[in-house]
Order: sequence, then structure tokens, then C-alpha cells
Amino acid sequence: ELKHIKLSIGKLTLFRILFCLLILLIILFRGHFICLIGFLNCYLTWPFTSPVHIKIDLLNLSIKPSEHEYIPRRMHHILLGPLSSSPPSSWISARNSCIELHSNFEKHYYWTDNNSKEFLENNYPWFLKTWNSYKTNVQKADSLRYFLLHYYGGIFLDMDLYCLHKLDGLFHYLDNRVSSDEHIFLAVKAFPVGISNGFMIATRNHPLLQRVILNLELYNRNFLLPHATIVISAGPMCISIQIQLNRSLWNSILVLDGKENMIGGKTNTPIFRHLGSGSWHKADDMIFKNIPMNIQRQSQTFSISVIVFIIFIFLFFIGRNKNSIK
Repeated sequence: ELKHIKLSIGKLTLFRILFCLLILLIILFRGHFICLIGFLNCYLTWPFTSPVHIKIDLLNLSIKPSEHEYIPRRMHHILLGPLSSSPPSSWISARNSCIELHSNFEKHYYWTDNNSKEFLENNYPWFLKTWNSYKTNVQKADSLRYFLLHYYGGIFLDMDLYCLHKLDGLFHYLDNRVSSDEHIFLAVKAFPVGISNGFMIATRNHPLLQRVILNLELYNRNFLLPHATIVISAGPMCISIQIQLNRSLWNSILVLDGKENMIGGKTNTPIFRHLGSGSWHKADDMIFKNIPMNIQRQSQTFSISVIVFIIFIFLFFIGRNKNSIK
């Protein structure tokens, strides 16, 4: 009997130690936990509830000017690092194609290391420490685009997007879809969940972009896998997470749906030719794209499995705790 009591006390002590260690880990890595919870929330909820997805004929939208131009006609391209001084000829052609088709725009910006840093110093100096801490130029470019659209509004395009068609009709369409607070944001649907940040249109000071830039410091963490670190810290998953966490903003967010509009890899869409220059993608990109491979069919099963697993672990430890006390 005494041996049984000692064994029970030992199990209870071990449980308490493990519980304390778990709490300590959560405290020490609370930033990572917050980010990963947001990541899981995005993956698990997007297939069931997300902003309005639109399917429109991009080639036959009315070019009749809208009553009000809420979206500034400004175009942004970013190229940081060594390539900015001598860009690939294909990227120059791609950018020029967009400028030529939209020569009526108010301004066409080309952001490099020097003017990007100057822009942040003048308008968002509090972010410079985080921006300088990024390990890759991809993270710098990803984060910078949110600030540019927040400050100037307009359209952001990756350097490897070759314009095939004028976007005037799309701009007029969006001007007519602004929310009650005169805001609108559009991005293309990504696979398997979320949006792509390679093509975005937004009004100035859009609240979604405000939420994103205010959380960039929190999400600036190492998530072990190179691609995971890039997409969560400042990439497309970063903004997708904020979309799912801020449902009150959905009335001013539109997602361009349809497989034909997706811009992953080398492909042609109705309005773009994507040159597919994402050479920074690592092997772990496949891990992301296969969690799960078909999110629409497997998300519900995955969600139920996670819930059942959590309940099982909870009941297991509760049961052990009760047995230890008896």
C-alpha cells in the first residue's frame, strides 16, 4: 500500500513537472505560439468561411469611368538586392508591358534598396529595425509592399508579371464596390488557402494593411523551414492570417477566384503572363502545398482529428491525475 502511494505521488509529481515545463515553453515561445495559432486558424477556417470570392470576366469589364476614383492610379514594382542594378531582361520587359498599357496612370514607382529605405525612414521609421533584421531580400520586399499600398494606395505587381490586358475595367469595377468607409482591397486566390501577395489592389490606408504592418514585428520569427519562415513572417500567409483574424474587415476585401486567375508557377491568366521566377522557394514549399493537398475535401476531417486528439490528451492526463490521487 505504501509503495502504491509513493508511486502515485511520483506520477502526480511528474505530471506537475511536465505541466510546468509546458507552461514555461508557452511563455518562452509565446510569439511563435501566437503566430502558429493564426496559421492553423487560416488553414482550417478558410475553406469554410472567408471573404467574398468573385468570378468575373476580366476581359469584358466596362471601361466606363466610375463616378468616383477611390483607388489611386499608382503602380508599384519592387526589386531589392544586387538584381536591382541589373534586372533580368525578362523582368524589364514585364514591367514595361504594364507601364505601356497603363500610361494614363498617375505614377509608376520602381522601388530599390535606396528609395525603399528612404521611404520607410520618412514615413514608418519605427519599422526600420525589423526591416533591417530580415535575413532575405524576399522578406524585405514582401513587407515593403504592404507599406507602399497603405501609404500610396494603387496596385502592386511582382516583377515577373507580364501585363497582357489593361486593368482599367477592373479598377472601375472595384471603385463601384467600395465599402461604406470607402475602402476596397483585391488579391488573387492562392492554393491551397489564402491569397497571393504578388498582385494586390487597394485604397490608401486600408485597415487590413494597417493590421498587417502592425503585426509584422510579431511575425518576424524563425519557423525552422526556410519557405515557412518567409511566407509566415511577411509573405502571403502573413496577410492571409490577418484576413482571417479580422472578419470585421471582410466587407472591404475581395478575392479574385478561379483557377484561371491564379498566378503560381509559369502560367498565363486572362490579364497576366506569370514568368514564374520564384527561385527563392525551397523544397519545403511542397510541405506547405500538401497540408492538405486538397484542402476543400480534407479540412473537415483534419479539424475533427485535431479536436479528438486534444480531447484524448486532456482526458488521458485527467484520468492519470485522478488515479494518482486515489
